[in-house]
Amino acid sequence: MTQPSLFGAAPSVRALLTGACLPYGNSAHHDIYNALAQDWPALLTGDEAALEASVGGSVQMAALLLQAWMDADAAMAAKGDRKAARTFQTQMYTFWTALGALLDERPGAELFADEGFGFEDPLDALRDRTTLLLSMLGESTALRLLQPMLWHYARLSRPAQARSDELFYAAIGCEMLQGDYGVRRLSESDLVDCVGQWREHGRSVLTTVLGQPAVKPPAPGPIQRLQEARRRVPVDGPSLRVLASVEHLPGSAKDGDGRQGGSTASTARGEYAPMAGRDLPLVVVPDLVRVRHRLVCEFPDAAGIIDAILRPLAGRRFAWLSPLLLRGAPGSGKSRLARRLGEELGLAVTVYSCAGVADSSFIGTSRQWSTGRACVPLQAIKRADAASVLIVLDELPRAGTRRDNGRLVDGVLALTERETARAFHDPYVECAVDLSAVSYVATANSTDCLDPALLSRFRVFDMPLPTLASLPVLAQGIAEELRRDRGLGAVWLPNLTPEELDMVAEHWRGGSVRVLQALVECALDGRQTGPAN
Repeated sequence: MTQPSLFGAAPSVRALLTGACLPYGNSAHHDIYNALAQDWPALLTGDEAALEASVGGSVQMAALLLQAWMDADAAMAAKGDRKAARTFQTQMYTFWTALGALLDERPGAELFADEGFGFEDPLDALRDRTTLLLSMLGESTALRLLQPMLWHYARLSRPAQARSDELFYAAIGCEMLQGDYGVRRLSESDLVDCVGQWREHGRSVLTTVLGQPAVKPPAPGPIQRLQEARRRVPVDGPSLRVLASVEHLPGSAKDGDGRQGGSTASTARGEYAPMAGRDLPLVVVPDLVRVRHRLVCEFPDAAGIIDAILRPLAGRRFAWLSPLLLRGAPGSGKSRLARRLGEELGLAVTVYSCAGVADSSFIGTSRQWSTGRACVPLQAIKRADAASVLIVLDELPRAGTRRDNGRLVDGVLALTERETARAFHDPYVECAVDLSAVSYVATANSTDCLDPALLSRFRVFDMPLPTLASLPVLAQGIAEELRRDRGLGAVWLPNLTPEELDMVAEHWRGGSVRVLQALVECALDGRQTGPAN
């Protein structure tokens, strides 16, 4: 929706269908509240007699309007509570159904007279408004009625009326797409701009068929570009602006220029211009029951750790893990669990091997050097084109401790503090970047040599060694991974047979997964050479 409306005023249904914005932050309950107050002022004064008189003396209609008014008022008082918003959607559907039943009882002659003289009954307008809002919330019954409603308003429009063509674009677009639309939510709202998508499609179709080129808007100035950048929202779900701008750097690339997730030049400005000024998507928390089931099947001995890690994600807007460290013996599977956590949560995973790292390049290096680069988390965000990613700090205690060129642990210390990460000054892009949605999982054989200040930033979990009881599950997981690596299906590389499992169990009684992996691979490959080998 593009046309701004007067602050607080409830735009007409026709204006909403042609692109007017909802006041008060695209809120359905605010819009219903304002429309009721605008057309029935008696609700504000509490004068029930005047309210009944304004609806033709209908006690039922007056009671229905009063209930809708109180429901909208309660939703506004909840101030963004998600449960209250869902409750109001249910209440709005009940109101819409009851309102339609009462209006359909009117004599047909009365309806034709109103339409013939161009009189718009505010009750009809209220029903149409509620139909539109419920459609934008995904209510299927309302969506089926929205298409004929669009044609009704298009037929009633006059050529002299402003934006009459937008009504026909919307109606034709809806007809061509058969009512389908993408999930493109309005800013800070659960409402989906379905009519806007139909308008755009209808305009595109008519322009192509009639051979009329679309009017190209004038090139926006710097202030308009900044305003447009602030208005940008992701197609769906929560988002975060990681990098506000790169226009302070030398070069000519503009914020948002270039392919998303790619680069336009070898300079810092050109490289990060595609993500500058954009709201990058945050990965929504997936079905945690499914995630837990898959992880526990792969790591049956670590079920308690998996539960402790996933539990805080319940109810979060997006997937983010507070820094955690998996401590365990070599071969216990801690690095693989760290990686699989990110994969199952839908996060792009970057495994950063800390062993032998003797500088602080993890937090970036200045563009004044020929080898200048951004910090590792910002590079991961750029590759994923998403604000939430996972960095696995593999074998963190094995990083170098000399201070000649800086220390890795000092950089990790800064980035694992969320307030610092929210405005981290990257030396490559020379400005603050918001890395607060980046998750960190570290692994270590031992934490004895780890800086206590850094250790205090992590939740530490002791990774148990796998046991013999977990052999069938672990062997199946190893076989599946081998199939993926070799590009084979289960027909060509089936799981170990019971006899093969018994043979592996003779040599592995629990312990390192690496040893088990070698044994399983040997058993599977041995099928090709025969029992004599």
